[in-house]
Parts: sequence; C-alpha cells; structure tokens
Amino acid sequence: MQQGGPLPQPWNHPRTGDEQRPSLNGWDVAVSAAAIVVAVAVASISAVAAFFWLLFLDYCPPESCSAENAWIAVCVALAVAALVTVMGGAVTIARIARRTLAWPVACGTLLLCAGACAIGFAGYVSATGI
Repeated sequence: MQQGGPLPQPWNHPRTGDEQRPSLNGWDVAVSAAAIVVAVAVASISAVAAFFWLLFLDYCPPESCSAENAWIAVCVALAVAALVTVMGGAVTIARIARRTLAWPVACGTLLLCAGACAIGFAGYVSATGI
C-alpha cells in the first residue's frame, strides 16, 4: 500500500461542481416543452388525417391517380416526422438536463416535423390529382 492511501481514481472521487451548476432556465424549459408538445400534436393529427385520406380514397382513376404513390408519400412523410420528433425530443431533454439552451432544438424539431407533414400532404395531392 502507498503512503497516504490509494491513488485517487475518477470513479471514487466525490462529485464536485454540483453546487456550481446553473439553475434551470424556466422560460427555456417552458418554450422547449411547448414546442415538443406541439410537434407531437402536429404529427398525431397528421397521422389521423392521413389515415382518413387514404381510407376514403374510394375512386382513384388510374390515368390521374395512383393510390400506391399516395400511400408511399404519406407513410414516408409520417415516418420521417415521427423520427424527427423522437430524436428532437431526446436531444431537447438532454440539453435541458445539461442546463444548456434547448429551445432552438425544440423549435427546429417542430419546424422539421411540420415540414415533413406538409411534404407528405403535397405528395398525396400530387399522387391523387386532387
């Protein structure tokens, strides 16, 4: 054994710096949470709307309409919107936990989710000729 005890290791040091961590930014958490909730709402409402668009696509003349392309456009857009929302929510939560600004990530998530849903709607309109 060494004089004075074992050498200090990173795993047995007491945590330092907890006292120096900045406090949570209330407005940042509120704006981030609101943006993520709205992104989830946009994706959910778009999924329900897309389900009904595809469900009631009764008459689709082959000359001007492709039900398969409409299905692909909607499904890809909703998958991208869901992926963006989940990843953006995870990054936002991580940034809040680290006490760094999270609202730009949350607002970017909302914009990307809404953009993916809008592109899916445009793809549906293009495929069906409505």
